[in-house]
Amino acid sequence: MTQVLQGWHVDTVGVVNITEADTINTDRGLLAVETTRVFPLEANGGEVFAWEFNALELNPVKMLILRPVRGEDSFEIIGESPMVIPRHKGANRFELPEPIPLQFPCLLSFYMPEEGTIGFRKVQDWKMLITTAPLQRPFISRAPFSMYGWRYGIRAFWRKKPESTE
Repeated sequence: MTQVLQGWHVDTVGVVNITEADTINTDRGLLAVETTRVFPLEANGGEVFAWEFNALELNPVKMLILRPVRGEDSFEIIGESPMVIPRHKGANRFELPEPIPLQFPCLLSFYMPEEGTIGFRKVQDWKMLITTAPLQRPFISRAPFSMYGWRYGIRAFWRKKPESTE
């Protein structure tokens, strides 16, 4: 894992306990956008350097970092991980080959081209946007998404250099 330097701010976005998932969605081509826990304002100018998820199956998945655009009618992909296949069922952590720069506001998202990989748990008042519409680039229309109370076992690690005081 990337060495954290003295004075850097390091935090996560997503769920705290990724292993609480008890259900899997078997739809192919699932794109989910986390809207309950988003990157905070202080993450602006930082970068995502790793991510982890709870794999209930060993199918490919990729993380995307999105930001709302066009009056929030669309999302723009500002970065993504390589497509990965979990090493094993349970918690899997992947370091990104290149960090993804953050521009506030940013949202954590993931895409599963085959049947489900990451598990979820139904949680009251949780807000996850989900669609099986084909993944578009670089802009994704918000129109085909539906809101679900499904909390997926995923989180992203972000860091930010200390502000210069010189």
